[in-house]
Amino acid sequence: MQVPLPGKSDDALLDTIWDYMVIETPLQHADVIIVGGSTDTGAAQYAAELYGMNFAPLIVFSGYQQPGMDMSEAELFAKTALSFGVPESAILREPQAVNTGQNITFSQQLLAEKGIVPKTVILVHKPYMARRFLATAEAQWEGEKPVFITRHESIGRPGYTLRRGRGEVIRKLLGDFQSSRPYGKKGYQSPQEIPEEVQAAYNALLYRGHKTR
Repeated sequence: MQVPLPGKSDDALLDTIWDYMVIETPLQHADVIIVGGSTDTGAAQYAAELYGMNFAPLIVFSGYQQPGMDMSEAELFAKTALSFGVPESAILREPQAVNTGQNITFSQQLLAEKGIVPKTVILVHKPYMARRFLATAEAQWEGEKPVFITRHESIGRPGYTLRRGRGEVIRKLLGDFQSSRPYGKKGYQSPQEIPEEVQAAYNALLYRGHKTR
């Protein structure tokens, strides 16, 4: 049921959903960092920072070549990491994944081809993709699952909105939240408990005319 929640601004409602989607687990040393692709290189920069602090010896960048791009997301992220001092020897590119599930399954396959079976994995994506990326890994990693650590660059919704634009952030944030329940039921990601206040914030934003992607 959609309700207006007249006492709360759009920004307050967006922050409620952002805070739910943007989760982190305690950082620890890992065998590999897996980075989900996009056109926002903030995730690649953050992965490079983690590498530079010796949190993992290897980074997998995963993502296909979107229409209009002159390289894959994986290659774009690799170039970004190289510019931040990550050596070529510490980078693996997975340029075929077209969605979040494939970011996980194709990265696992690539690691297996290299003889790497990680026990601990740091997952890095856009901040508001943190919960979804972790839930996807929990559901779609084949066989014995490693310890998953979910991390993202330190940036809040206002700062991220300045970088990417208000319209894009609203559409994608609402779209990723919208997928949580049905994707959990279909097995695409692990089921997520959604607090009532978060669902109410989403419903109110739809009531006010905001669209999902």
